[in-house]
Amino acid sequence: MPSTHMSTGRLRAAARHAACYLHAESNAAAVSRSAVPMDVGRIASDVGSTSQAIANMHTQPWSEQATKLLFGLAATGVACSAVVHAAEERLNPEVLHGLANDLVQGQYADKERAVAMLSSMTMYIDHHDVLLESGVLPALMSAVSNPKVEPTVRVVALGCTADLFKSPDAQNYLSTHPDFLQVLVQCMRGEDRWDSGPEEGGLAKSHAARLLSELAGYGKLHPLMVHSGAAAALADRGEELARLSAKQDRHYSSLGAVPGNNLELQAVDEERFTAAALFGLAGTEEGLQALLQQEGQVLTGMMNWANSRDPILQRYGVGGVARAAVSSAGGLAAVTDAGGLKALVSAVSQDDPQAQCFAAAALGKVSSRGGQGCQALIQQGAPQALLSMLQQPQPSKGKAQVGAKVGAQSLGVRKGVYRCALRGLLGAVQDPQMRAALQKAQGANAVQAFLSTIPPEADAELTNLAGQLLKQLAA
Repeated sequence: MPSTHMSTGRLRAAARHAACYLHAESNAAAVSRSAVPMDVGRIASDVGSTSQAIANMHTQPWSEQATKLLFGLAATGVACSAVVHAAEERLNPEVLHGLANDLVQGQYADKERAVAMLSSMTMYIDHHDVLLESGVLPALMSAVSNPKVEPTVRVVALGCTADLFKSPDAQNYLSTHPDFLQVLVQCMRGEDRWDSGPEEGGLAKSHAARLLSELAGYGKLHPLMVHSGAAAALADRGEELARLSAKQDRHYSSLGAVPGNNLELQAVDEERFTAAALFGLAGTEEGLQALLQQEGQVLTGMMNWANSRDPILQRYGVGGVARAAVSSAGGLAAVTDAGGLKALVSAVSQDDPQAQCFAAAALGKVSSRGGQGCQALIQQGAPQALLSMLQQPQPSKGKAQVGAKVGAQSLGVRKGVYRCALRGLLGAVQDPQMRAALQKAQGANAVQAFLSTIPPEADAELTNLAGQLLKQLAA
């Protein structure tokens, strides 16, 4: 079904129209339909809040088809008061039960109306509890799993389901319905009529990747993702997307740089969520091994993302390689064979501060273990790269130095990057070979210069970490 182009004004008008089915004058923050779980066991987390970087991902309504359906709500004859308890300003469970039944048992018009209304509710986290208690999730999953359901309704239902899977209760429900993951695998592969939906199946794949990125943020769900084949499907799809985007140079530094057609927008979203899902899976040994055992070159794809101009892909690409490198001897060997150590050394000078921290933490941990990994990092220039993170901004030189990039960030983020650098260096200096390499690179002078120029507002921890490092370098 071809997409119908909607102007921004019409989209906003649709959102206002749908709002009558939500809290009256609600101040509840809407869940970004492009939010990616960040707190999934970071290697390093010293750059302050990471939500702002993710906010650069798409925040427009995720489906023009859903918006089109929302325009039809005026003809349904369902008053706002039927969905919202006027006194308590909350969703009416009885009506939600009715919508769930319509979605499962109703005619096409009933299903269309139900999913349109639900799509205006699931985007709000504050509504998730009552939606789940009212049996909405099983109804949505039933619609998603049924290939006989009209493609647009099915895809919008998948988007609503992905919204609800931000809730731990929804994730727990999945443990008793593992077959649903098979539906997501079919979606990613364009099977079972999924390729007939909006944007030639692109919107459905974007929703599936978003849902899986939520699940991958929780290690307890990794066995389920591995056994269902979802991890393998993500690995295959991630490799394909990374290869295509690198070949086409389809990486964008900001949302404004993305062309305005829906097909391209959904492709960008799908790749970002797939990268986030693979990063999440790399956080456990079972998840990582499932990725590495695939015939494809998952690590190569991650390294492509690490070098991307897209800060979201950059972050998750670096993070995935870093997690693999520090996981085990086998993981480090796989990263080394794929040329990943060089990518990590380069990553400390990337634009994204979280990517810098992922790289610094991995370099420090690999170095602290000594052996061939540490020797390889020395040969790749890791000592100089880590020390360069302590450089101060040089406004007159623009972005010629790493410090200038960091300086463009807020003071809090800048201090976080410095903290990551110092902790990485403190890990690296534990190995005698790396300590000698840092001494040869005039590491003590670099740290002293850092101490003499850090902002007066710098916290005591930075001074303390730098002092510890100086002692180690003098040993």
